[in-house]
Amino acid sequence: MAKASLITDSSSPGNGAGAVPVLPEPFQIAGKPIITGPQCRAARAMLRWSREDLGERASIHYITLCNFELGHNALKPGTAQLLRLTFEAAGVLLIDDDGSGGPGVCLAKPVT
Repeated sequence: MAKASLITDSSSPGNGAGAVPVLPEPFQIAGKPIITGPQCRAARAMLRWSREDLGERASIHYITLCNFELGHNALKPGTAQLLRLTFEAAGVLLIDDDGSGGPGVCLAKPVT
């Protein structure tokens, strides 16, 4: 799980003074994380992509990916969704934690 850090509500006026702090739990869809750091790392390995490769494909800086995969920080919801969609477009399915097993990844089609 990501370490707690300050995320501010972008709807707050001004320079962030008075912003509402939010602890970055993994961003969720229907109570489940969009993507976890270990899923991101495993999906990249399946596709034989470096962080730089993924960063170029998803338009996300590789340092952001590194920090996310290592659990140093969480992603913004839109960035997490973009990662998930990038992997799915490449043929990697992200398996949600359904209670019978943890989150994981699998190939939907062979890697070319």
